[in-house]
Amino acid sequence: MRNYLDVLKKFEETGARTWLVGDTVRMLEMGIQPEIITLAIDSDDMYAVSQAIGNGTVDSRGPYPALRGEILGVPFRAFGLRGKTIEDDLACRDFSIEAVAVRSDGGIVDPFGGRFDIRNGVLRLTGDNVDLIDADPLRILRMLRFAAELEMDIFWKTETDVRKFLEQHSSRMEDIPSERWGREILKGIRRRPCRFIELCDDYDLLPFFLKELEELKDVPDGKGRTIYDHVIEILRVIEERLDVNKIIQNDAFVLAGLFGHIGTRTIDLSDRSRQFDRVITEYLTRWNIPSETITNVLAIINNYKRFYEPVDEEVFCREVLQYSREAVEVALQFARCAAIAEGRFGEYREVLDNNRWNLKQVLRRFRNVELQTEGSTRYLTGREVMTLLHMKPGKRVGELLDGLDIAVGTGKVSSLPAAENWLREQTA
Repeated sequence: MRNYLDVLKKFEETGARTWLVGDTVRMLEMGIQPEIITLAIDSDDMYAVSQAIGNGTVDSRGPYPALRGEILGVPFRAFGLRGKTIEDDLACRDFSIEAVAVRSDGGIVDPFGGRFDIRNGVLRLTGDNVDLIDADPLRILRMLRFAAELEMDIFWKTETDVRKFLEQHSSRMEDIPSERWGREILKGIRRRPCRFIELCDDYDLLPFFLKELEELKDVPDGKGRTIYDHVIEILRVIEERLDVNKIIQNDAFVLAGLFGHIGTRTIDLSDRSRQFDRVITEYLTRWNIPSETITNVLAIINNYKRFYEPVDEEVFCREVLQYSREAVEVALQFARCAAIAEGRFGEYREVLDNNRWNLKQVLRRFRNVELQTEGSTRYLTGREVMTLLHMKPGKRVGELLDGLDIAVGTGKVSSLPAAENWLREQTA
């Protein structure tokens, strides 16, 4: 805390009163070290503050301009006060656990009992003010995200007020732009995908942002449950993997779990039409998901079941080169999750373990190249190949480099001299 207070004092040397606020205070109260601190500044001129501290840039995107930078080795983002006082600012914040501030002298400003709620694991609207929801209905989704991620209980009055609002103003939810839905959903499923989606279902929100998932509740899975139940089970297994394997923010991994059975009538995906790739792409595009992530999501959904059969090292090499190491690793991890959710992990375990071993060897060999070349992914560049073999630029150079990659990944080449010899043999 002392280092953070020093940051506050640095800001206050500019003449602007400054507080630690929001997620920073909440995380410190929970014993979590923030990666970046959030500040509130009593100043209407961020540019003047930036010049006075000699650090930071003003980001004018979004409704509230922010000064971002680093002081005393601590990354920060600073916002102007909303209102005339810090109490006014805190009253504008969604939930009491975020409506706590710390002064530069270490004093606490907590007008809404946020620290009490943090200690008791309770999520409540700031000041029990339902007008906060009326001002921005997406706060409902944010509430469920916090409840899932922080494993908090929603305060009974907040729950009652939110459910009543949804009954009376459901059309307000339909007016929320798709990209805002997507941004909050993605944050919600990154760490607790199963818990988050179950909460969304409990509040009847699925029809607003993914009606095809809601429709799966009416599709039996042939085992006494529904396809929707199967999706929830996959998300539950993925959630466990996120913790055990420390998979951090791999959006394709969790999005494949959420969208994997959209358009299906059976668990095994045998009837799944590729037209639903277009449906998924449209959803994720509207949610403002990067195109690379969308490509990986579709690759996982359409290909993970082939990991239930043996995959040799050469095939893994080609896939790593075509997609990325991370994408192939995640696809294989997803196959394990799906097998567990399908109740068939015992049947496929040996094959999945062998495939994981083969991929591990391929990745180890590619990493060895980087170690030997101080970070390069290849022993030789195209220009070096042309010099070595006295070749002119052309398609053949690319083919040789691709072939060399496969030779490296399968263990046939493991050094620069071996790479040069391999190339000479191909043109002898």
